[in-house]
Amino acid sequence: MARRRIVLVGGMVAIGAKKMSEAHAKQIEQHTGVPPEELEDDDLSAAMQELGIPDVEADPSELS
Repeated sequence: MARRRIVLVGGMVAIGAKKMSEAHAKQIEQHTGVPPEELEDDDLSAAMQELGIPDVEADPSELS
């Protein structure tokens, strides 16, 4: 399931409902070989956990 990558203020990005830094998004892509917006929810969560990336939900107001 492809999602959009939304650029937020402060160097953050939203991938689906997850919020992370651009550096974390690149780290996930290097780790999995796939851009985070192309990963399934479970795979994205697993990669974040393996890499020690905090699982932060984006506020709906940030996504509009």
